[in-house]
Amino acid sequence: MKSLRLEAPPGGPKKGSRNIVAVRDVSIPEVGPGMVLVKILAAAFNRRDEWSALGLYPGLVYENSTLGCDACGVVVDPATLQPVDGSLQLLVPSRGWDSDPAGPEADLPGSTFRNEFGGTGFAILGATRGVRGAGTFTEYIAVKSDQLVRAPAHLDAVQASALPCAALTAYRALFTKGQVQKGQNVLVTGIGGGVALYALQLALAAGARVFVTGGSDQKIKRAIDLGASGGALYRDAEWTRKIKEQLPAERPWLDCVVDSAGGDICAHSLRAGLRGGGRVVVLGATTAKPFSFTMREVLQNVDLMGTTLGSAAEFSKCVRFVEEHKIVPIVDTVLDGLDDALRGFELMANSEKRGGGKVVVRIADAASTNARV
Repeated sequence: MKSLRLEAPPGGPKKGSRNIVAVRDVSIPEVGPGMVLVKILAAAFNRRDEWSALGLYPGLVYENSTLGCDACGVVVDPATLQPVDGSLQLLVPSRGWDSDPAGPEADLPGSTFRNEFGGTGFAILGATRGVRGAGTFTEYIAVKSDQLVRAPAHLDAVQASALPCAALTAYRALFTKGQVQKGQNVLVTGIGGGVALYALQLALAAGARVFVTGGSDQKIKRAIDLGASGGALYRDAEWTRKIKEQLPAERPWLDCVVDSAGGDICAHSLRAGLRGGGRVVVLGATTAKPFSFTMREVLQNVDLMGTTLGSAAEFSKCVRFVEEHKIVPIVDTVLDGLDDALRGFELMANSEKRGGGKVVVRIADAASTNARV
């Protein structure tokens, strides 16, 4: 089979320098007890794949190492490679985090967890030590049967493959951490990003009002076309005032802010209308500036919370929420086959030049399975 592999360059990997990313012919994995063989139909890019190519993602391995953590496929018979039932399945993108809302159980002191790949601790699929290099940019992968979640019935394989990491991250940020409810006002920053777009879609489906910040008028307009109530350019020095002025008269405050920039987001959130006791949920720090949390935020009872990805239980809830509300992932580009997947890294590196949405690799021809694509 073919796999998109991560390999060390001559002289060894160097942080910030390009590693070797190449399509290689490798053996189809063996299927152990309690495991199934999944034929990957489509796999989606995340920013972490580009960071891995640059050696900037933690815990990378460079032997037998396959990139990718998002995928949709079908279970096949290992002997014949024919679909067992043809139903579309999503791969749980991580290991070692079952259901604890606080964080991964595998990282607790005394944990004896070991995943099906032989790794320990919490880990995300895609060229990392914790999963012994296993990833989804491949034609087949062997996983435990309980690490699959049935894809939403209204989505095809390309659309469904765009869900796992970004949708799960947004779901946990909004509902586990942010406790967003119907009728509340939510600010989502950096609306061009994949997680931010899911946060917009999921919050709207839950009945919340959503306001956004973005890097261009095009991204703000697209968010409003998708249902956002308003927005502002984050490079505008007056963006907090402009967001506050757009809040509805009957509820002139923000209940929750979902942020990926970091820095002075708490102070900015209060200026933008965050209520006392409001919640700031941070899932990234793209500004690379230290977080600021002052006595003012303490006196305002502001909750500052960090969040990453989510548990397998949250993933299952997220997928069923998407199905219930008929949410369709926003796919920006579909690449044809693993041999064309290298273009995805260029698209990730130049994400600001795109309108937003996911980059997906269609790996298998729908005609080669009984699954609907």
